[in-house]
Amino acid sequence: MDSNVALAEVRQLLQSKDALGLWKRDYDCNEAVRILVDLADGVAALDHSLSLGGYLPREWEWARTAGRL
Repeated sequence: MDSNVALAEVRQLLQSKDALGLWKRDYDCNEAVRILVDLADGVAALDHSLSLGGYLPREWEWARTAGRL
């Protein structure tokens, strides 16, 4: 999987989790489980890509650029 796509999906799932309102007593458990499973899949895809020598997502590349804060 493209690392940029995987990172975008992970970030979208984190926003979905935040919007779900887990602090409420009546949140949708099925939706929470779906988000968790999809998030785990996205992190696994990103890990797999990077472990095989894939490239960092564009939004992480700045960390490799010398002198940038």
